[in-house]
Amino acid sequence: MAYTPELSKKGSGILRRFAWATGKPMTKASEELLEYLPHIVNKQVICEQCKDKSFCNQCAFFGPRKEVSILMMSVCERK
Repeated sequence: MAYTPELSKKGSGILRRFAWATGKPMTKASEELLEYLPHIVNKQVICEQCKDKSFCNQCAFFGPRKEVSILMMSVCERK
């Protein structure tokens, strides 16, 4: 693990609630959120601003969108 950012109290509270909704620990829930991001943001903008092109073959923003779990989709569904 290269870097572990500290969460604010608000960020921690939001992540905790998301973890409860998915039934997963906060560490797993945060990874799932990060893996879901390519489904809701413009991947091209991310890739254009990327400063580490050596990671592309592992990056969720590069290439076709990967499938996400049905639980993740239902929790992240926009209302």
